[in-house]
Amino acid sequence: MKILTTGSHGLLGTNILPVLERSFTVIPYDIEEWDITDRDAGERTIRDIRPDVILNLAAYTNVDECEDCLSLADRVNAEAPGIIAKLCSDHNIKFVHISTDYVFDGEKETPYREDDETNPTSVYGLSKLSGEKKVLANCPDATIIRTQWLYGHGGINFITKITKIAREQGVAEVVNDQRGCPTYAKDIADPILLLIEKNRSGIYHVANAGSCTWFDFAREIFSCLHIDVVLKPITSEQLNRKANRPRNSVFDCSRLFRDTGHRMRTWQDALHDYLS
Repeated sequence: MKILTTGSHGLLGTNILPVLERSFTVIPYDIEEWDITDRDAGERTIRDIRPDVILNLAAYTNVDECEDCLSLADRVNAEAPGIIAKLCSDHNIKFVHISTDYVFDGEKETPYREDDETNPTSVYGLSKLSGEKKVLANCPDATIIRTQWLYGHGGINFITKITKIAREQGVAEVVNDQRGCPTYAKDIADPILLLIEKNRSGIYHVANAGSCTWFDFAREIFSCLHIDVVLKPITSEQLNRKANRPRNSVFDCSRLFRDTGHRMRTWQDALHDYLS
């Protein structure tokens, strides 16, 4: 089976493509090879590659920048996935699209299921939800994977940022009123494989098991790395970021287990694996 991936040089691509390549022929494309906002370029790419599956890993993910770049966020996170979905429908290609916990407002007190009401409170979340709707409208058999709090090898993420601050300053202030599921990007690969192999469609929540705040996550990171740091909890208001973040975006991933038999490992086990 031949899989064409977009956004292949990003965090997800860097971490999951080596796993996918064990089972599939992977053709990794990025913006240099295919501008996903250009339908004609998409037609040419499909004609040249003739993939069985397109996996869209491309997104504009700078949440705060999106607040000032509405047009770009909409073009990359909403219009482009809709274009790819229509191409996949027209050419009988399986489409797998990655989405986010930011489609929720974070006001629910229990873990979010796939069919819970969406209510994004940021431009990023609005653009990603619009993308989901366009994907399913243009390609009803598509698979959408919502994930969250990603980290992994390659590039900058929360772990690299917070450890740099701790080592340079000896003090780290971390938000303690946002709760979610830290997720090792590599752990998204097996669910993608299984959902493709079992030809599942619709929306799936995929994140490492358990939940914590960013403060809890930082404390576990410092403990694993034996970093001596003064760790101070702060509120979202004190951090004063431009875009709203969901206060609770913990996922219920039971549909993934029910449909594939795959159970996600805990965020602690995944973190220790990443740091080892």
